[in-house]
Amino acid sequence: MFKTKHDIGSPNYNLNTPKIPPKALPQSPPLTSPRSFSRAEHRSFTMLKPSLSGSISRAHTPKPSTPLPLKSILKGKTSPHRDSYESDGEVAAAKKGSRNNVYTVPNSPPQHAHLGPMKGPALNLHWKLLPYHPKRSKRFLHFDVAFPTHDIEFRQNSSYGVQRTSLSDADFDKSAADEKLVKMTINFQRGPFEWDIDVKRDKGIRVRDVFEAIYAAFDAPLTPHEKSLIPHHRRAVYEEAFRLRCKLAAGLPIVEQRKGWKRVDMLLHETLFRGLTQPKSGGDWVLNLSGSVPVYDR
Repeated sequence: MFKTKHDIGSPNYNLNTPKIPPKALPQSPPLTSPRSFSRAEHRSFTMLKPSLSGSISRAHTPKPSTPLPLKSILKGKTSPHRDSYESDGEVAAAKKGSRNNVYTVPNSPPQHAHLGPMKGPALNLHWKLLPYHPKRSKRFLHFDVAFPTHDIEFRQNSSYGVQRTSLSDADFDKSAADEKLVKMTINFQRGPFEWDIDVKRDKGIRVRDVFEAIYAAFDAPLTPHEKSLIPHHRRAVYEEAFRLRCKLAAGLPIVEQRKGWKRVDMLLHETLFRGLTQPKSGGDWVLNLSGSVPVYDR
């Protein structure tokens, strides 16, 4: 159409149509030097030319590269392959599960492991040595540690008053525990004072041995160090307890006063036996004492 509009002999010729002058194309540099070449060279050139053009036309299109797995920040470890459908939560859960499988507790101790000595099971003491309980104790035992063990007795309330029964030798000779016990340590702490009572018997500790050890521990006179622990403002209170004990003693009060203060005087009026307890299984026993209104007639 463009040619018919600009040709003068054409019926579609238009006078107002501007003519576009021809534009010379730039000359491409010659492929070879202008020198003459032989037929053999021309043949080799024509044979190489199609292969050159074919290699140019068939340019290699790079394929999308497959992303390499990310490397872990830990040296020598690579991240496991992750599928496209796995979410971040699933990957985190998988990592957490694998990490939990690493830290396991062995079923048996490692070889050459040193295990400390284990304490044996707790012993069951005789009911006379335990705190009074209506369902466990057969009778109420009255033991005032300020007086000798032959004054220990059973007491029971009745319509006729308080019935008192002294312990027999069979009661005292009962085994202290359900198994043979040859040594036991009893702790006692009151204010600044703290004493340990050791009970030993190779043939087995009896109820008698425990009561006698407790009485002997508090019947001992105070040492100079123990006297220094008494606060100055409390000396009058301990002196009163001392004089009351001397008055209730079996012998003459003057004779007992000459012996001076004893450990039992530091208990004031809390001298009634309330049983032994064991806070820690296999550990030492603890002596429990309580007070009551002093009884002057014995």
